[in-house]
Amino acid sequence: MRYVSRATLFHNLDPRTKILMSLACACLIVILNTPMSLFCLFAVLLLAFFSIKPPFSVVKTTLYLMAMAMVATVISQGFFYYFQPRTPLFTIIPEDAGFFGRLTGGISVYREGLIYGAVQSMRFFSATLLSMVIVMSTYPSDLILGLKKLGVPEKIGFMLTVSIRFLPALGEEAKRILIAQRLRGLRLKGLRGSIRGFRFLVEPLIIDSLRKARRIALAAEVRGFTGRRTEIKKLRFLWMDWVALSTISLAIILAVKNRFYV
Repeated sequence: MRYVSRATLFHNLDPRTKILMSLACACLIVILNTPMSLFCLFAVLLLAFFSIKPPFSVVKTTLYLMAMAMVATVISQGFFYYFQPRTPLFTIIPEDAGFFGRLTGGISVYREGLIYGAVQSMRFFSATLLSMVIVMSTYPSDLILGLKKLGVPEKIGFMLTVSIRFLPALGEEAKRILIAQRLRGLRLKGLRGSIRGFRFLVEPLIIDSLRKARRIALAAEVRGFTGRRTEIKKLRFLWMDWVALSTISLAIILAVKNRFYV
């Protein structure tokens, strides 16, 4: 996940607008509590994601991971939902089915669990799409400048931007480590192999990340980085920024009204 240069509406928005919109969307993710409202929010963010014209490989990977995560979440919540009331759709092991029935107390798939899993998936996917839209449509230096204009200290803005920039580099480094381990004879077949590979992956990945962080810190220190910077680019709100902020403000007002005053 990194900046993608395109000429789209989101790329032309002021960084401050996108930061404020991301905060407002984060509030909506918490305020909205019905499956339909969360699905509508997810659909809007999915449209925003496609509107920034991401590379096909990113779209394919994102949709695949979302589908896998949603299936796993819905099924697991369907089996292990323990809030009341709950309505069993079908039973796999009855409570009175011998040893396993007494041991597990019966295993059923509950309708409320499936709905709860879908709701939590919508929340998680909405937050994921929101972060992807912001990062892929905002140049890192513009993001730092936008944070500064909103009152965030530049050092904190720099740390946030470097952290976001680190994510794709972390994934690429993990791939390199796995390839190197396989070339040395490490076999990672099946669930047991995956767990074993994860154990061998974590240690070199953390060590390499710490080395990179130290190199960045030394480079910043050598260049005399103090957090102060000369602003070449001037930010200014356009009509589209006001329209975007008005729309998200209206959405927040309606969500609060429907959640707490109806």
